[in-house]
Amino acid sequence: MKNDLDFDLSDIQVDNKTQAGLLNSLDDILITLLDPLDNDRWPDDSKRSMAVYGLIRNQQAIKALLRCLKSTTEDQADKLEAAYQKYVEGAE
Repeated sequence: MKNDLDFDLSDIQVDNKTQAGLLNSLDDILITLLDPLDNDRWPDDSKRSMAVYGLIRNQQAIKALLRCLKSTTEDQADKLEAAYQKYVEGAE
């Protein structure tokens, strides 16, 4: 039973690593786009235009990352609920 629990928990941990990677990718995109505006309280039109252009250009990548994050979060919640049912409620 302990080996099964270890396997189920390690499967959930893999999802954590996947989510961390997806968040890092999203962070990289946003940092690249928004860094030029950092500490610039009143960015000029060209800086704002470049940020908007970058967001539009990366819109599909951002949407895909968010969909993947949503999916892995839901999968992880399902796995956690199944582990809870199996090991906590099943032990009662």
